[in-house]
Amino acid sequence: MDRLTFLRSMLGNTALLTLPPLELLPAPEQDRLAWTKESHQIFVCDTYVRGFNYYEGPKLLPTINDLDPLDLVREYDNEHDANAVAVYWDGQKVGYLPMGENVSLAYMLDHGLLLEASVIYTQPNAPAWEQLFMAVHLVVPSNPSFDAYIEHYMDRPDAGYKRRPEYGGDIEVED
Repeated sequence: MDRLTFLRSMLGNTALLTLPPLELLPAPEQDRLAWTKESHQIFVCDTYVRGFNYYEGPKLLPTINDLDPLDLVREYDNEHDANAVAVYWDGQKVGYLPMGENVSLAYMLDHGLLLEASVIYTQPNAPAWEQLFMAVHLVVPSNPSFDAYIEHYMDRPDAGYKRRPEYGGDIEVED
């Protein structure tokens, strides 16, 4: 039995593959994930949570704070979207990643990559589909080779991030 099949069978066909705080895990799991204390969090995407008003979102919104951690749960048996990724806050479903934008994240979760998701901000007076804005980061182990690669990339004059307007670049970002 491979890792993904095992996780699906243990978790009822959904796999919670985002990282909870290490202190909440049993000691063997803390040891196994100790590398995450010294790791890189690489930005993957930011987006609004969809379906927010169909789940616990509106009821929970007053208690959700900026930078609160979110859990991403892959829903393999979702009848509407084969790449469905549910978003949970404090153990309660608040919605989904948007259909179409979830493909790469579903692929990452399917392959056991560790993701960290968090609330960026909430907007209680906005339409339901814009009330919770979140970000997702890929957790990558820190090691001398990767650290040297990142440092070299960040120093390059043609580094992609330097083209973004928030860093003084000139590319247009579509909203």
